[in-house]
Amino acid sequence: MSARPRNVPLVTAVVATAAVLGLLLVHDRVTPLPGLGKLEDMTIDGRFALRGPRPPASDRIVIVGVDDDTRARDPDVFQTRRGWARLIRALARYDAKIIALDLFFDTPEVILPAPLSARVRAEDDRLRDAPPEAAPPELRALVHDVAGELRGDDELAAAIADAHRVFLGAYFRDPGGRTADAEPPGLALARHGEVADAGGGGQRRPVGATHVAFTLPAIARGATGAGAVNSFHDADGVVRRVPLAIGYGDAYYMPLGLAVALADLGRPADTTYLVGEPSLEAAGRTLPLGEAASIDLDFLGRDAIPHVSAAAVLAGTAPKDALAGKLAFVGFTYSTSDKVATPLDKIADGIELHATLAENVLAGRVMHHAGSLALFAATALLGALVALSQLRRVRRRAWVPPAVAAVALAGYVALAQLVFARGTIVEVAPPIAAALVVLAAATIANLATEGREKAQLRAVFSQYVSRAVVDRILADPARARLGGERKELTVLFSDIRGFSAFAENMKPEELATFLGEYLTPMSALVLESGGTLDKYIGDAVMAIWSAPVDVPDHAARACEVALRMQEALVALNQSWRERGKPAIAIGIGINTGAMAVGNMGSAARFDYTVLGDQVNLAARLEALTKEYGAGILVGEATARAAGAAFVFRELDVVRVKGRAAAAPVFELVGRVGAARVERAFGEALAAYRRREFAAARAQFAALAGEHADPAAAALAARCDVLAAEPPPDGWDGVYEQRSK
Repeated sequence: MSARPRNVPLVTAVVATAAVLGLLLVHDRVTPLPGLGKLEDMTIDGRFALRGPRPPASDRIVIVGVDDDTRARDPDVFQTRRGWARLIRALARYDAKIIALDLFFDTPEVILPAPLSARVRAEDDRLRDAPPEAAPPELRALVHDVAGELRGDDELAAAIADAHRVFLGAYFRDPGGRTADAEPPGLALARHGEVADAGGGGQRRPVGATHVAFTLPAIARGATGAGAVNSFHDADGVVRRVPLAIGYGDAYYMPLGLAVALADLGRPADTTYLVGEPSLEAAGRTLPLGEAASIDLDFLGRDAIPHVSAAAVLAGTAPKDALAGKLAFVGFTYSTSDKVATPLDKIADGIELHATLAENVLAGRVMHHAGSLALFAATALLGALVALSQLRRVRRRAWVPPAVAAVALAGYVALAQLVFARGTIVEVAPPIAAALVVLAAATIANLATEGREKAQLRAVFSQYVSRAVVDRILADPARARLGGERKELTVLFSDIRGFSAFAENMKPEELATFLGEYLTPMSALVLESGGTLDKYIGDAVMAIWSAPVDVPDHAARACEVALRMQEALVALNQSWRERGKPAIAIGIGINTGAMAVGNMGSAARFDYTVLGDQVNLAARLEALTKEYGAGILVGEATARAAGAAFVFRELDVVRVKGRAAAAPVFELVGRVGAARVERAFGEALAAYRRREFAAARAQFAALAGEHADPAAAALAARCDVLAAEPPPDGWDGVYEQRSK
């Protein structure tokens, strides 16, 4: 028995899985593989789109938008510091808890040239102390109003100081420089609390800046807090994360949204940051850090956070409860300013990034990455499933491995989406890409090796087994190996009686057509039953059951096919008679037993067939049908194994040609309920075996005349011979077959 051939696609899939795990280790620990990060970002965008917008965890955050309505009704907010001072005082009157400005005032306000501004302010000071007759009242008022416009920085500084709740924005620039400018006064409010830097961290180290845009010291001195307004734009222009720490000089600074959240919790600057570590502690909350000390935002969707127009605040028409006690993030929301693209919105207001971060921190709904272990486990699992789909029992058809892979990948994506909705990001692109690589490698290996072998096997076996059986053979090609194995099978032989004389009267082309009309339906019956067409021997058909694919009821299937062959012949004969062609009769022999089965022959040329004594007995039983005039004869093992669904009668005990041992011979009479066996035949057979030939002959003759029973007639004729020439003493009742 030859060894089972190696499953090359399976081995290839296992090796490919190990290889992609190695590549992912490089991707995760050494250097990112090109394009993989971008693919992962796209999957995150897709997961946000599937999840859709979500409402804020609370109504504590509000965005005050300096919008198009504000531009139309209160243009001074856009044009002067006095306008901003007016907005801050209005928000203070609404009793907003914190006023966070997504902007900074890093240069003095310039309305008039500096010398002229100095002259106007000096004249205003002089006229304020001058007697009334020094200048007309109209001139005094004009100079005072103009001087007031020039004191916008002072008014803004006073408004910020009086509010006791303003947070200022800072924008860090020029990363990678060697020396940072001095820290502007007031920027220290944005510093992280406890910081330790051991010099490690790799990709998680924060960016460092050498310049910062921050509000002028004279204006910033009355601020309560500050924070960075930086965000990270990925290569595709989408903002998915913001930095939680930015290095500047020897200090590290937090973003505006985090600063506001900590102040709302009553723990400003309460952070512990170990530079390069995967997380940051803030007011008892653990915030995960990714590349460049950034955090992935859990985006809510456009306008999910309530918006209030700055124009309504200035006019006093905004609802009191829309701002009282709230964290008010103030920024530009008009149509052409400060727009960003996010996973949920192609055009969102930049102020939403900072408000979203504050909401995420306060709600404790920050996005966590599952980490490297989950990445490798998912990749290994998907690779294993793809590899298992290469098992021969699974890979019965070419579409099965891709289908298994598709189901596995769809299940993984669904699981990733489920945990994503709960705030955990498991990487999707790397495991899926790895699984597809494994599938491609296994498919190529299959096409290069087993695909070719299966094509050959299909070409061979499709000629004599059904498609379903071929698929099962292809699932386990070892079934078709060269050389035999011993199995219990059922074999059937059928033959046209008197075919040689019949063929002499036909032209070759007519004979070929006739045989085609006969063999086609007979072959179909075998294949439909799950049998195997062993071969055609002229007009004869040889078929086997339970090889190459096991079927437990092989004897019953063979008997059913034999009956259907006889039934199909009735319809064929009717058709031939109508066309002026002769009718035919067939004999069928069936036997069950241990046989050698397999591809017999050489490696260059072989046939799938059966060999053995039980096969020879089946062939001899088919020949005996002519002597008994029976349609179907079966061996004792077949009659016993076929079950109670069929009716059999014992005809004789025969020593067939080429076989020393005698064997009982049974006739398949029909199915239960469709035929009966006369008790008289058994009584006549018993008399025959007792050497009571005259009595047996009378009983057989009566059955032959009454029921037109050919087997009874044959035995009656034999009784005549034995009565005339009695057998010797010790006769065992065995009939010696006369012909093949």
